[in-house]
Amino acid sequence: MSKPRVVITVVLTLLSSWSNSAFSVAEDYCAQGSGALTVLLVDRTSSYDVRDKEIFANGVAGIYERLETGDRLIVHTLTDDFATSEKVFDACRPGCRQEGLVSGLFSQCRESAAKVADRRFLQNYLTSVKPLIDEQEEYPASMVIETVAHLAQEYDRDKLVTLIIFSDMIEHSRMSRFIYLNSKSINSLLEKVERLGLVRPMDDVQVEIFGFGRSHGDGRDGLRPEVKQNIEEFWREYFRMAGAKSVRIGTNF
Repeated sequence: MSKPRVVITVVLTLLSSWSNSAFSVAEDYCAQGSGALTVLLVDRTSSYDVRDKEIFANGVAGIYERLETGDRLIVHTLTDDFATSEKVFDACRPGCRQEGLVSGLFSQCRESAAKVADRRFLQNYLTSVKPLIDEQEEYPASMVIETVAHLAQEYDRDKLVTLIIFSDMIEHSRMSRFIYLNSKSINSLLEKVERLGLVRPMDDVQVEIFGFGRSHGDGRDGLRPEVKQNIEEFWREYFRMAGAKSVRIGTNF
């Protein structure tokens, strides 16, 4: 199947034929690749509309397409408390390591079985992420900073290569309320989170944020330019301090 057809299939599946949530425990396909880990963090604290769902569906498709054989994908939720972040998916993409003729004769990995497993991997992935955006939940806060720090610490030893976040990135907690963040308070907040040990090492990790730029409320209006700039400036500096290899922040994946 060509790449465009795969992307279309994933998007259509997400938007129109979702089924119940599922959690996938990977078979031993992790050994068929480098073990590179991608963590997808999905914000559950916003009220998503049709546009958000389209953005999310395209991002989910893009993430799947990017995974290589043996790459591990973990999906976590972002809520009002880092301690309640739920792991809803954890699996390595099935496939067989490319080997020479002699090695291939003795390999126990079979392409036909791997293709079936990959279809199952995709279905489990889709059914795991669908409720995260399709079923709205009410939260009194949005704890982005502590959740990011928690995940960076949890997967520090697991070859974390890419951290992908679907969120408006608007912190709304006792730590800070980003809707009121201004250029003068950014440095003091960064100093505070560093002092509290909330800037965890993310050396050489690629950070990609999508779904950014809209307000947190039901109307999902676009953020005022100065608010958007301040929030983006905070996060770029935060990840720079953490040692991230690169940071991309935008609306689309």
